[in-house]
Amino acid sequence: MSPKFDLVVVNGIVVTAADAVPCCIGIKGGKIHTLSPSFSSDEIEGAQIIDAEGAYVMPGGVDAHVHLCQDLKTGAHGLGGECADDFETGSRSAAAGGTTTIITFATQTRDETDRSLIKVVEAYNARAEATGSFIDYGFHIIIVRNDPEILENELPILVRDWGVTSCKLFMTYKSQRLTDTQLLDVMLASQKNEITTMIHAENGDMIQWLAEKLENKGMVAPYYHALSRPPVVEMEATNRAIALAGLIENPILFVHIGSPLAAANVRNAQTQGMPIYAETCPQYLNLTYDDLQKFHSPTCFENSKHICSPPPPPGTSDHDELYLGLHNGTFTIFSSDHCPFRYDHPHGKPSGDLVSRKPGSFRFIPNGIPGVETRMSLLYTGGLATGRITPRKFVELTSTNPSKLYGLYPKKGAIMPGSDADLVIWHPQKTFEPFALSNDMLHHNVDYTPYEGKEFVNWPRYTILRGRVIWAEGELKGKPYDGEYLKRGPSYFGTGPAGRRRDARKTATWLR
Repeated sequence: MSPKFDLVVVNGIVVTAADAVPCCIGIKGGKIHTLSPSFSSDEIEGAQIIDAEGAYVMPGGVDAHVHLCQDLKTGAHGLGGECADDFETGSRSAAAGGTTTIITFATQTRDETDRSLIKVVEAYNARAEATGSFIDYGFHIIIVRNDPEILENELPILVRDWGVTSCKLFMTYKSQRLTDTQLLDVMLASQKNEITTMIHAENGDMIQWLAEKLENKGMVAPYYHALSRPPVVEMEATNRAIALAGLIENPILFVHIGSPLAAANVRNAQTQGMPIYAETCPQYLNLTYDDLQKFHSPTCFENSKHICSPPPPPGTSDHDELYLGLHNGTFTIFSSDHCPFRYDHPHGKPSGDLVSRKPGSFRFIPNGIPGVETRMSLLYTGGLATGRITPRKFVELTSTNPSKLYGLYPKKGAIMPGSDADLVIWHPQKTFEPFALSNDMLHHNVDYTPYEGKEFVNWPRYTILRGRVIWAEGELKGKPYDGEYLKRGPSYFGTGPAGRRRDARKTATWLR
């Protein structure tokens, strides 16, 4: 007789977005089969057994904001570096950090060859299939044009055939940003197709004006990247995007919110019942402007390692306010915004220096930092272990809500019968020895980590993908083609409170 289970996890504290209870998990055929206070010896005979030793057992991490295998032309003149990680190296890093699902970006450009969104997704999918992925993955589509025939004819096909049910729009970067009317065009088309609209909210005109003023004064070192993007830049853009979304009652998700000013706009909209959601990332809870001056001298080009957009907040008091946003629900999800560029590479961070011919010119440095592997452990260390968030909130932010928002729940983000057996098992807290991180411990294809030297109080002990152990006790056990492509459905969160009265004099309900 065949074993009842393929894999059994015993002696764990099973944590979901709703509960944290001592429980055993029986896994069969890649799915969660049984949850029970205990199993008899007969029930677990012949199964692989993992003893969690009293540690937390959680749904595998879902990182909904990851850049892989892209040429990110997002500089001031459409210039930029090449993404350091492909699907193999990026997913390998994610697995080692407790993440079992990533959603990455297929990027449209304004080149005529990229008018077709379907061809953009097909080309990007070919990159994923060329290397394979250690974990499951899906795609967002970045839209930088508002071609009516493309929006009308191709968005339904992306949803039906590819399960691409989310798009990202930019309010900054000359090569990608859309005007307000273009934003409305894409939002309306997305709404008709139940596609979640993601917004990169920074005021591009303010940034350009400040950057030119700084450059005219010779203030071109990496640190001045932050001064070209003060918090008001994000505050204005979030406020404007909320107004645009409210005009047509379109749900939106703000990516990588980095300032309490922007978070306050989100919170205010949410209290009005608007379907406005937000994401924040580890860099905004762990770094500050000071990190753009930490190497050797304030003008040292090595400080480009910490350039991302929006930049980290000015001071540590902002970290406390952003953690409050995690606690009170202002932030729906917690993602890495893994956007990796090598430092010692001509198409990495130094490409800005080569292009501008002004040593250290911040305007031309590719924006982005690595973090897919450190995301969950940073939040565990800074949030869960300190009591700033509960274990349930941790799961909600890192797994369950991303799955719900992007149409993967309950296949992902849940520990219930029938869900994929994706798990992350932590070390028992009492026996784990804190350690200082160094880049050589990580599994990405980047030659630095912005969190070098930071002390971590826990790290994933096991990562399990659909019932298979792919990371265990500090060693990779998985293979590049273990991961599968995920077709996604519409967002679980919907369009706001049902039954709410709508006044066509205040919102353009007549459009529908």
